[in-house]
Amino acid sequence: MKYQRSFSRNVIDSRILNALEIIVGYLGSKDLHWTVMGSLSLALQGVHINPKDIDILTDEQGALQIGALLEEYEVEPINFSRTEVFESHYGLYFIEGVKVEVMGNLRVQVDGKWVPLSSGLKFPLFVQQNSLNIPVSPLRDQLLFYEQLGREKDIETILKIREVLK
Repeated sequence: MKYQRSFSRNVIDSRILNALEIIVGYLGSKDLHWTVMGSLSLALQGVHINPKDIDILTDEQGALQIGALLEEYEVEPINFSRTEVFESHYGLYFIEGVKVEVMGNLRVQVDGKWVPLSSGLKFPLFVQQNSLNIPVSPLRDQLLFYEQLGREKDIETILKIREVLK
C-alpha cells in the first residue's frame, strides 16, 4: 500500500525541488522501481535537514534505464563501483546545478558482509507535492541504514530521524 503525505518546502532548496521535478518528469511514467533516499528523502518526510543533493536508489536494470533517460545530464555513466563501504551500479548527473547520484543494487559493508539496501524498492512511501508523487525510502529503512553504517558523522541524522518517528 502506498501512503501519501504532503511536505513543506521550507528546508529544501528550490534548485533541488526543480531538479526533482525534472527527474519525476523523466521517470514517473516509466515502469521503473526507484526511490529517493538520503537527505532529500529525510527532508521530504519531515526530518529537519538541509539536503544538498539527490540520491536515487534502484535496481541494476533501473540504473541502466535511468542512465539512458538522464543521459543529457550525465557526468559519469552507470558502471559498477565499489568502495570500502558501498557498492552499486553507480552514475553521476547534474540537473539544474544539483548533484544527482543513481545507485542500482546498492549494498553496504557491515561487519565484513555486503548487505543489500533494496527493501525500500518493494514498498516505497510516496510523498506528494502539487502534482508530483515522489517515491521515498521510508524513515525506518533509512534509520536502519544509517545505524548499520555506524559513522560518527551520521549520529545527528540518526537522532533527527528518531525524533520524527516518535
